[in-house]
Amino acid sequence: MKLKHIVSNLLLLCLISLVGCSTESFQDEDISLQNLHEGDLMFVVKETSNPITDATQGINGLKIDHVAIFHHTDSADYALEAYGKAVSLTPLTKFLDRTKGKEGKPLIAVGRVIVDCDMATSMNRALSYLGRPYDHFYMPDDKEIYCSELVQKSFVDHHGLPVFPTIPMSFHDKDGKILDAWVHFYAFYHREIPEGEPGTNPGQLSRDKAVKVAYDFEAPTAN
Repeated sequence: MKLKHIVSNLLLLCLISLVGCSTESFQDEDISLQNLHEGDLMFVVKETSNPITDATQGINGLKIDHVAIFHHTDSADYALEAYGKAVSLTPLTKFLDRTKGKEGKPLIAVGRVIVDCDMATSMNRALSYLGRPYDHFYMPDDKEIYCSELVQKSFVDHHGLPVFPTIPMSFHDKDGKILDAWVHFYAFYHREIPEGEPGTNPGQLSRDKAVKVAYDFEAPTAN
């Protein structure tokens, strides 16, 4: 019995050691545009503020107003994104050209999920939204979908649970006042502002503990 107990403990220690090493090596891998992995998140950083960045907060104070998912196929690389009219696959080169800053460099912060994630299932879920109309009003239903909502609704762990939680939607400034831009926008379309409704935003995703983010540009300082 003692021998069996010792062997059992040794096996457990080996398993813990292997898991610890694999997790550490995974987190220490190069995270960059030059080393994108399937399912990496590409956060678009702006050089100037806009209504989205004024109402949300990106990692390290970055002005993040969009997020796309990296998708690799045998023939090409893509940004899977809810953008423009619908969820679509944008050729990666076109996506990077669209996100260049004043110095001609793509302002992309790359995020890699570092917690339990069933990436195959998550990507299949994300791809299933292709063609879904873009949600310009950021509503919590699934009839239309916006950029960070695509990520939040798609990424699941191996138990089928969401990797990213929803948060109360924010359309207000740091003082709690709803920004005039959003007041005018929703009034023009005769819509209620979904302040406080369950949702997500790209800045919040960049700060989530489930993601490790890296970027190789100097953070824009312009207001």
